[in-house]
Amino acid sequence: MPPGQEKREAPATWSQTEEPREQVLERTLALPFTADSDANQRSRHRGLIKLLDWLEDQPSGTWQERWMASGAEEAGREWTRLPMQWLAEHQRARKYDRADLCCGMIPLLGGQVVRPGYRWLLRQRPSQLLAHIRSVTDPGGFAALKDQYTATGHAGANDCNNALNRVTWVVTSKGGTVHDVTIGDCVELQHAIGEHQTNGYHGKHLFYALLAGLGVFGPEAPARLKTVMLPGQLTPAALVHRQGITCTAIRDLLVDYLTERAVDVDYTTLGDMARTLAGLFWRDLEKHHPGIDSLRLDADIVIAWRERVRMVRDRHGTPIRPRVNAHTVFSWVRTFYQDLARWAADEPTRWGPWVAPCPVRDSDTDHSKNRARRKAAMDQRTRTLLPALPALVKAVERQLKDAQTCLATGREAPAEAPFTTPAGENLLRRAGVSSRIYADDPATGRRRDLTVEEERAFWAWAIVEVLRHTGMRIKEALRRRGTSVQRLSMRTIMDV
Repeated sequence: MPPGQEKREAPATWSQTEEPREQVLERTLALPFTADSDANQRSRHRGLIKLLDWLEDQPSGTWQERWMASGAEEAGREWTRLPMQWLAEHQRARKYDRADLCCGMIPLLGGQVVRPGYRWLLRQRPSQLLAHIRSVTDPGGFAALKDQYTATGHAGANDCNNALNRVTWVVTSKGGTVHDVTIGDCVELQHAIGEHQTNGYHGKHLFYALLAGLGVFGPEAPARLKTVMLPGQLTPAALVHRQGITCTAIRDLLVDYLTERAVDVDYTTLGDMARTLAGLFWRDLEKHHPGIDSLRLDADIVIAWRERVRMVRDRHGTPIRPRVNAHTVFSWVRTFYQDLARWAADEPTRWGPWVAPCPVRDSDTDHSKNRARRKAAMDQRTRTLLPALPALVKAVERQLKDAQTCLATGREAPAEAPFTTPAGENLLRRAGVSSRIYADDPATGRRRDLTVEEERAFWAWAIVEVLRHTGMRIKEALRRRGTSVQRLSMRTIMDV
């Protein structure tokens, strides 16, 4: 990551969070923090007073320290129950306390009195709260982001709001303005979204593209956030060290061994070998036999290890289910021991001290039973799902017909003219010269590529037809649509 673009560390204190109570009230209830109506302003006033009263009763000094000590961060979306419980204990409970507290949080966050972490922010309903923060924190910066969104040809209020919300989360949690956001902040936010949210939108990186287009990160910044987030290939030493092996001698041996094997295998295979040998094999032995430092293992240790490997376990060590690739784990360990024995003949000083009897029997690497079990499970799944095949065929046929009709209607419609899809949706034909047909959905604000929708519907229908007529497995069918020429040939055959 370029210098100066690392993740910003949240400061322990800042001027707004050190303000006395009277100054907080005076500042955050005045312009530009005022509400759009007298009723909302009164609710904010009441809520802010209740929040400050509750926070003043928490330990520590600044408002941020009191907020962190209150337990609200861990409570997430249910944070209001903590001040409501406090109000009830002080005989101040009212039926509208929850609404007041939510309104009072708007000036508290907009005024940077407290800065919650992503764990709390990502669990709130964002619309009104984040819109207000944008209007008082850096209105010029967020207006420039909206202009950048329009200038790049994007359309749709939902995508724009989601991008703005992400930048607002960063500013709210880290402070500063839009132009203070760093690439590291964006990476940290994406990791937090992936960890704390399950709304299906955590993969969107539009907010980063808007910030980069605005020049926030400088001219040398990558154009896409995915470029920054994708990890590069780790060295054998890094692959081994991440498993946390205690014995230095064994750790160095595994690094040396994987370095030798790295020239013969691809990176994915090397990673599998490292996870198996360093994690599932040696680190597991260290957990159950602290101080172990030799590859020469006693029979009882080997038997217990083989039994552990055959089961997938949770972080507490409780078995969850049988490990379907246990034979692969045994194969890597057996290969490891055999390689050391073979290499010792050529380099006895380097590899000879590590030669030991292999703890894995030849029968442990046999996966014929596993193949038989997998085939039986697949056959049973086929028998179970077979009654649903007619319904699936009808569904993909109807989906293809609707997509074809929608594409044909959109192609005939004039630019900016409305038309109705077979599903009853009202769309607007998008203007522009392109081989694809685009339409805007006024109901959702989304731009739809009708050409792609028809193509996807066709391939869903084609795959179902090929599978049901030939019994071909899915992997084989996908290989047959690997290139554009193959797809074109297959589509021509299906059309005939």
